[in-house]
Amino acid sequence: MSAIRASHPAKGVEQPLLRALWKPWTLLWLSLPLTIRRHTYSALWWIGKKIYPKCQASVQILPFGLFAKRSLTVIARSATLATIHVAMNTTIPVPTVLDFIEGEKHSLTIMTCLPGERMYGAMIENQISEDHFEATMRDWLTQLRNLPPPDTRCVSNFDGGMCFCFRITRRPCGPYPDISSFHQRLLRGCPPADQKRLKSIAPKSYDKTHRIVFAHGDIHVHNILVQNGQLCGLVDWDCAGWYPEYWDYVVAIYHVQRFPFWVDTFARIFPQYQGELEVEREIWKVHHPW
Repeated sequence: MSAIRASHPAKGVEQPLLRALWKPWTLLWLSLPLTIRRHTYSALWWIGKKIYPKCQASVQILPFGLFAKRSLTVIARSATLATIHVAMNTTIPVPTVLDFIEGEKHSLTIMTCLPGERMYGAMIENQISEDHFEATMRDWLTQLRNLPPPDTRCVSNFDGGMCFCFRITRRPCGPYPDISSFHQRLLRGCPPADQKRLKSIAPKSYDKTHRIVFAHGDIHVHNILVQNGQLCGLVDWDCAGWYPEYWDYVVAIYHVQRFPFWVDTFARIFPQYQGELEVEREIWKVHHPW
């Protein structure tokens, strides 16, 4: 993947990827000039738009079981590397990255489509057993949390750069040299009139010692795929990075608070972070990044 040039994790991912994930025909295709590949993807995007017109503006299902996503380069590079890293080091089903066309501001990632539908509909229709959901999510999140961080102090996106998380802000921010700096940023995002009260509550979470772990950063009913009542994929790694160990839990609740099935399951998976969730809930009352 000659287009990707990032910091520490990229150096450990790029070459093994060539051997582990790519087939000979893929390597042949990637040896073609960038202009040819870009024009081919543009044509496939146009065809895909005709076949699948309801896709979002930044994503498109393509012919031949492919999927394309356009996003800011600072986000796309990290998300692409994170997806590759998870594919190579866990058993979590994720899309296979086939190509990455890096631009100055925006980049294009080409991936395989995964089978299944977004979890939201299956959950509404009670098509997923609570035991299966809990066991699968516990396994997936444990595997992510066991991936060793490149820096045991820094809060950052996957490749060590700016964080991107919908819970924090609509734009990339950071990175942060340590968890304390990250916590200060969370409080700074709140109105000044509320900061004194929040700082009096914050020690329930912020005074605890937390490890830096790998987090998906956007655990959501729309990012989990389900087929025949079974979880079959975890997608959209734009927000993935190195965060305090409680982060995936509180973000999952932040996104989906109105379904007891969801909230109760994650509470059982992460019973040790109830103080962290309590502090987060107080922040959510006054902080609305969207």
